[in-house]
Amino acid sequence: MRWLLAACLLFAGCQTATIPEPAAQKMQSAVPDWMPPNFIIDQASTTVPVFNEPTVTFEINRTDCPVRTCAVNKIQTTISTGKAWEEAVEWELDQRFLFSFEFWIGPELDYRGYQNRDAKQTDQFSSHISIARWHGVGDLKNQLFDLKVDATRGVTFMGKVCIPPSEFGGWHRFNMRIRWANDDTGFLEVRCDGSLHEGLPIFAANNFPTNQALHCFKENNCEPGVEKSPRNFNMQLGLILDPVTTRAKQVSPRIPSQGLSVKMRRILVRRLYVIFGRVEEV
Repeated sequence: MRWLLAACLLFAGCQTATIPEPAAQKMQSAVPDWMPPNFIIDQASTTVPVFNEPTVTFEINRTDCPVRTCAVNKIQTTISTGKAWEEAVEWELDQRFLFSFEFWIGPELDYRGYQNRDAKQTDQFSSHISIARWHGVGDLKNQLFDLKVDATRGVTFMGKVCIPPSEFGGWHRFNMRIRWANDDTGFLEVRCDGSLHEGLPIFAANNFPTNQALHCFKENNCEPGVEKSPRNFNMQLGLILDPVTTRAKQVSPRIPSQGLSVKMRRILVRRLYVIFGRVEEV
């Protein structure tokens, strides 16, 4: 037995050799220094994003999301943050932010989206695939706003087209200015490409609580009828494939044989104190 014990010690221990490093530790340590501060890789990520300065690449393959698995479970590869500055101060009510990043959608994406009869008029046609999500901290079902993608309408926010499918395969910029609020002092403005201060945004709303989903329905994961009022918030970037909650099997996101791919770069999270040229409503 002594020789067995010695052999174990020599090779770093029999018991600990088979225990893998926690996935969260591996993922968090993989975020490079050139990324904005306070970003981590979400523990629920199926695959780890690839960092190649200045670009982050998110990929999901068919083996990561079989049709039956994808239909009942959320599949994702994402980075997230809910903290500002190097001091890691959490986003709170009454704060104003600019969220900005460039994105590239792989032209192979052929998921067509689905018709949602429960949604408001502006979001009746929607998608189970998101590349950005904002939600209340402490409850992932407190889903507030999504940047969605499908091969029918392209990239959309609250049902408004950011870029059409014909522009997949090119780089585009997304800008969102928001005031987190639990009363009518909240606002939201979203622009795609172009100037941050000139022209019309694709979506703008004013005087509403931004800690509540504007369009709350079952497919939007915000649990209609359940009262929630978060005080802190989080953003996820990458690929999020939500489970299908209808009986129509054809709405399940289809992973092409070469997989799904999204790239992001020039990610910016900035606290705003002065705002120029904001449009209140579109």
